[in-house]
Amino acid sequence: MAEAMQRPHILLIRLSAIGDIVMASGLPSSIKAAYPGARVCWLVESPYVELVKHDPGVDHVIAWPKNHWQQLHRSRQYTALYRAVTAFVKQLRNEHFDIAIEAQGLIKSALITRLSGARCRIGFVSKEHSHRLLTEAISKPVSDDFGSEYKALAQHMGSDYYHPHLTIDAATSQRLYKVLRQKQIPQHFVVLCPFTTRAQKHWPLERWQQLIVLLRAQYRGALVILGGPGDAATAEQLAVATGIYQLAGALSLAESLACIARAQALVGVDTGMTHAATVLSTPAVALFGSTCPYLRTPSSTTRVVYLDLPCAPCKRRPTCQARYDCLVNITAPRVWHTLQQVLK
Repeated sequence: MAEAMQRPHILLIRLSAIGDIVMASGLPSSIKAAYPGARVCWLVESPYVELVKHDPGVDHVIAWPKNHWQQLHRSRQYTALYRAVTAFVKQLRNEHFDIAIEAQGLIKSALITRLSGARCRIGFVSKEHSHRLLTEAISKPVSDDFGSEYKALAQHMGSDYYHPHLTIDAATSQRLYKVLRQKQIPQHFVVLCPFTTRAQKHWPLERWQQLIVLLRAQYRGALVILGGPGDAATAEQLAVATGIYQLAGALSLAESLACIARAQALVGVDTGMTHAATVLSTPAVALFGSTCPYLRTPSSTTRVVYLDLPCAPCKRRPTCQARYDCLVNITAPRVWHTLQQVLK
């Protein structure tokens, strides 16, 4: 562990994605427990700034303009790219960080850690050998605990306190309220989060349709479907009856979190919005298949549905010829039964 120092300036690097940032959200408070008086700066990709900027444990945020750099590279504006990169490195160096915590475990994040100028660089041992750019590295634990690797990182720094949390500011809550009122969404609703970036984490569309039939017959509230702009067309296929509201792509990331916080419950696949429900203490049913499920969470009202087949978790190497039996065989009645156990 890094030696104790007076009011250290600490750089926390967890660039993406939503779910990982949610699970890492306990680190700022753990850092301050380990280093009293520390100033914490979170470095995150630009689209995710709103996830962390209101965290009371974060003193300031630096946005990594990854998408802008990629646009410059694709358009072969190499001089402009070089200037953008060097300006970014200068910005990091001007902060005079004492410690950098690399919570991503990739070459790109470890390189940024090294370029930050921090003499003490803490992070994970990785398959990419990115830990060679660090001064201290720990192995990620094999655990079914929610956010276990970040908890281990906190413990390495000397803090036994780890509690993930998300802060929703008043302005975001007000914007969400206006959307709900405009669309005449009832006070009581369940959020559905069917979408994720990887096919092997999807619960089939027909299963969602079956679940919606059950919910409309037996649940008196409304259903709200969340997702990104690219999910809107598929969401429209689910929102085919009264009482179902399609908000995929209609809300910002922060507004989506506020919506989850107001919901009676959430049903979702292994995706960031589902993990956010756990952190926000919204009752949640999380559907896992090809990925490792967490079975211990900071919320007593999170339930995990996981079939534990011999081939699971296969992660990115399915052996079922892309049938994804681990998710196809999760039935809508089972999910509805599980939801009833936690519904507010």
